[in-house]
Amino acid sequence: MQNGRIAQAGTFEELLKQNIGFELLVGAHSKALESVLMVGNSSKTNLNPIPEGECITYSHSSSELLHTQLDKVQDNSTDNKGNSDGKLVQEEERETGSISKEVYWSYLTTVKGGLLVPIIILAQSSFQILQIASNYWMAWVCPTKADAKPIYDMNFILLIYMALSVAGSFCVLLRAMLVLNCGLWTAQTFFTRMLHNVQRAPMSFFDSTPTGRILNR
Repeated sequence: MQNGRIAQAGTFEELLKQNIGFELLVGAHSKALESVLMVGNSSKTNLNPIPEGECITYSHSSSELLHTQLDKVQDNSTDNKGNSDGKLVQEEERETGSISKEVYWSYLTTVKGGLLVPIIILAQSSFQILQIASNYWMAWVCPTKADAKPIYDMNFILLIYMALSVAGSFCVLLRAMLVLNCGLWTAQTFFTRMLHNVQRAPMSFFDSTPTGRILNR
């Protein structure tokens, strides 16, 4: 694959004979495997890394040699899984304790640099203020005795009460929409960044990290 299109197709030996880039990919993979296995167990690996920028032309005999070297690497990786000093699969890093403030700050500032957070707080505060104002309005204008007359006309009292209620409902709707969209945008941004990093990770990362751990995280 090159630039999202199929550039070569064929068997392993045919792709090596075409000499248009596949041999560099195989060499880079062998080099990545060798670098992982060399950690703590350098005596077990015999591969020679391919220098950067050097293009090697593979013949039929060299392709067989490459197969033999890859088989040795796979055998060494199997042996290293049981070796605590130079094992291929690395232990998963875990953190204990409470979540740090940097995590919350990163979550809040992912979308629009955190510009929508004050708007959400303002919408929630406005809803609470309008709710208190509507209750206070009804308690102030309504008479406390049966024979007392209201301060204002009943239609005006209901109009003000309805206006305060509608304004409070609008604030609740605005807050709910902002919270929903901010959460969705933040999740999409985190997923896009994670997928971008995984797709561009070196081959040694996939050799030393189980697929189940990548999918789970």
